[in-house]
Amino acid sequence: MVTVKTIGYGGKKPEDFFMELESMEPDVVIDVRENPYNAYLGAYTKPQLERRLGARYRWIRELGNRTRSTPPTLVDEERGLQALRELAETHRVLVLLCAEKDEVTCHRGYVKMRLEEPVDGS
Repeated sequence: MVTVKTIGYGGKKPEDFFMELESMEPDVVIDVRENPYNAYLGAYTKPQLERRLGARYRWIRELGNRTRSTPPTLVDEERGLQALRELAETHRVLVLLCAEKDEVTCHRGYVKMRLEEPVDGS
């Protein structure tokens, strides 16, 4: 059974963020931002996260939020959720990463909820 956690880097110093992230003991960190190439601090860009996390880092663009509305408008929700489900089959701890500090106000909370819903035929 997979455990799904979330983390946002908003308002955090990189060293504090990475300490918190590592304390979650992720098998894989899934970046759910639509565009991970721009970040307020360079430490949170895709190239830097790949360098820091290595094979544990994955970007699923389809789970990126095109708007800041609720419910979110994801790039390709079904395709993104399928990719996430495939990772969930082979990993113990998934951490969904985005910029927003609070999961409640971030689309990653929605993505987590959708992942935890039963899939038809299960």
